[in-house]
Amino acid sequence: MNDILEGLLLDDCAVVTRAELCGSGRVTPEELDALTALGVLPALADGYPAACLALVRRAARLKRGLDTDWELVAVIMDLLHEIDALRSEVRRLKAHQR
Repeated sequence: MNDILEGLLLDDCAVVTRAELCGSGRVTPEELDALTALGVLPALADGYPAACLALVRRAARLKRGLDTDWELVAVIMDLLHEIDALRSEVRRLKAHQR
């Protein structure tokens, strides 16, 4: 599959189109709609934040790897996000103790 975003450096303000996100995220437009409807992805008026690319790829890997539905993937993604936030908080607290 030709990845149209391969090798591009995307900053925090970059916006990708629906087609770019589907192609680079390796999901169908229907799957992208499901991820958006479940709150996994924030949609903008003119596309998606570039950071969504990593989320879409991670969600697609989880769905394929676990052979499950998008609803469970959304729950798992939410829990992984919470774990990342807690780890960041622990690092911050440890740094503050020093």
